Amino acid sequence: MISPVRTVGIAAMFCIPACTGVPKSTEPLVGAWVVEDIAGRGIIDYSRVELLLELDGQLSGSTGCNLLIGRYRVEGSAMTINVVTTTRKVCPEALMYQERVFLGAIESIDSYRFDPTGALVLQDDNQPWILAQPYERRP
Repeated sequence: MISPVRTVGIAAMFCIPACTGVPKSTEPLVGAWVVEDIAGRGIIDYSRVELLLELDGQLSGSTGCNLLIGRYRVEGSAMTINVVTTTRKVCPEALMYQERVFLGAIESIDSYRFDPTGALVLQDDNQPWILAQPYERRP
């Protein structure tokens, strides 16, 4: 006979991945992404624009100048992003301009897809705005 503790452990082992309440369509998005292109303009050399998408819908990252925090929601291939706040550090004008373009682009996103290389393409009305590659964050 299996003990009650072992039964609970076995049930949890199978339920936790399946019972998170997060749609499976979200799973490929979860992780760290480094942005390579914003609105077809690339990004400024040596600037680091990144997004971290959590399983629970939390979003954080860097605009290349300031940090950002927000939420994202996915339903099928539809995606919305809401940036709640950013830090207010002043950077060189070129980085501040890139940040404004990035924040405007990210707030207009209505869907996502993956290109053949595995890059994440965030788009608005099938117009690609942001191209990002996955990367491993350091602990």
